[in-house]
Amino acid sequence: MHRDEGRPTMSSAEMVRTRRSREALLDHGVLVAPPGRAGVPSVIETSWRRCVGEGVPVDPAHIPYREPDEAADALSRAAAPVLERLRHSFADVPVAMVLSDETGRIVVRHAEERRQRTAMDRASAVEGSDFSEHAVGTNGLGTVLVERRAVLVRGPEHYNPRLDDLTCAGTPIIEPWTGRMLGGFSLACAVRDVHPLITAMTSDIGRQIEQRLVDEAGERRRRLVRSYLTVDGAADGAFVVDEETLLANRRGLVHTGPDLHPLLWRFLLERAPGRPCRMAVPLPDGVRDALVEPIHDRGRVAFSVRLLPERPAGPAALPAALPAALPAPPSPVSLHHVPDVDRELRAALRHGERIAVAGPAGSGKAHTARGVLGVDGAGDPAVVDPAHDPAWWMGAQAAAVAGRGVVVRRVHAVADDDLGLLTAIGEAGGPLALTLDADRASDAVLGVVRRLATVVRLPSLAGSRAHLPALVRSMLAGLDEPERSTRLAPASWDVLAAWPWPGDVAELRTTVVALARRARGGVVEPDDLPAEIRARGRTPGLLERAERDAVVGALRDAGGNRSHAARALGIGRTTLYRKMREFGLA
Repeated sequence: MHRDEGRPTMSSAEMVRTRRSREALLDHGVLVAPPGRAGVPSVIETSWRRCVGEGVPVDPAHIPYREPDEAADALSRAAAPVLERLRHSFADVPVAMVLSDETGRIVVRHAEERRQRTAMDRASAVEGSDFSEHAVGTNGLGTVLVERRAVLVRGPEHYNPRLDDLTCAGTPIIEPWTGRMLGGFSLACAVRDVHPLITAMTSDIGRQIEQRLVDEAGERRRRLVRSYLTVDGAADGAFVVDEETLLANRRGLVHTGPDLHPLLWRFLLERAPGRPCRMAVPLPDGVRDALVEPIHDRGRVAFSVRLLPERPAGPAALPAALPAALPAPPSPVSLHHVPDVDRELRAALRHGERIAVAGPAGSGKAHTARGVLGVDGAGDPAVVDPAHDPAWWMGAQAAAVAGRGVVVRRVHAVADDDLGLLTAIGEAGGPLALTLDADRASDAVLGVVRRLATVVRLPSLAGSRAHLPALVRSMLAGLDEPERSTRLAPASWDVLAAWPWPGDVAELRTTVVALARRARGGVVEPDDLPAEIRARGRTPGLLERAERDAVVGALRDAGGNRSHAARALGIGRTTLYRKMREFGLA
């Protein structure tokens, strides 16, 4: 250990030497001297070298900032009583208490003494600032997270000169039962105000926060177990789920998988009412009716879920037993991932009806239309698009006359003057399927479409996220090996479920295929997901919830009329449709 390591005070001469060593390393690079020659504690020199090697800016024009969200709620709740008690002890002491999440972003800062508060503001050490090592270099939060141990950073040992006047003692906050890094805690003060026991005090506070985590987790798990015992004897599957845990009885185990917890928890958090009720809930193997009961305790929310017996199959179901010599016929290929839509499509086909598939852009209309014609015996249909091909009707008519199936895409783009051509193609008698965005179609187009076909509406993916796991699995199943064997980690399912999918099913398909090609049969972790999707993988904030409530209220007041709702909100219809898809209202 370096002889200065662990001693919080620095003489003026030491500060000058440290500053010169840092500047030499920054000016000439990591090869200016072999490791161990910088004259600073080894943990500081190692951090400096890391920062130089990664190109961390020495004095960035601004420190990255993001509004604190609810991702670090468990850590903040555990730390709150500890820090609140100490705030009174430190009321007149020039020291700041700083708590960061596992990324180094400051989530709590207390600086009661005015001089210290000003110093922290000047250093941009405020709630929401990114103090990770790759953002601001060596410091008492970011370096702690990299080293996973207590670190003392004195004055010019900081990589960023803005922090030269501060001494910071930091310690990691680690989840005791998993070893997972939750964040870091630091005491910060001016170099001249440093206390000899700052390192010991910081470590003691960190351990108090960890003990609070243990106490809270123990009580939370006891509440969950008590709730679980009340449903364990259910005749069918039963679960108790909260933000971090899912308990299942024996019959419920058949429905479990890495995607069950994020799927069920987010669905219940967003959709379940505040009283016991019967509702359909998503499971990895489909949607089931269940009795859902919220469990409230000291501001924490959990749910008990008792699955109800499945409804008996209709008259077309297979007999209970088949002769041993005959294999059971294969299950029909699904035409859509939402069972109600699949049943509606098949009912129209059974009655010999043509189908017009309606839905927003990217909702999988063309894919569904091809599947419909495949079931109808037209496996390789001609696909024409009036929106992009002025002579679309010629190709469609030729295919229809030849008895070949035809998919007419984006029928809403057909000019009123060309509707006679569309009618003629329909009257040719060949297999035909249409796709359209009904909200963008004129009344004349809708009239022709309804004369030619039965309209089946597809929900947006944002409005049917309960079926996301089944849809992802079907997309993976359609790929070749090794991509087909790709699996998603539980935390990745949680992130995907939170994304609004503005590009609908088409966006999901592109994302899944890209992830599978990169993973090549491996497991997709959250860090493998696109950065934009990762950033959104969180519980909606207050502003987003308020915006959703405003859209819901406007639609309710307008009796569901989207044009009137858009005018009441002061936005265009297109913007309203996008917002509805984002919030799962489409």
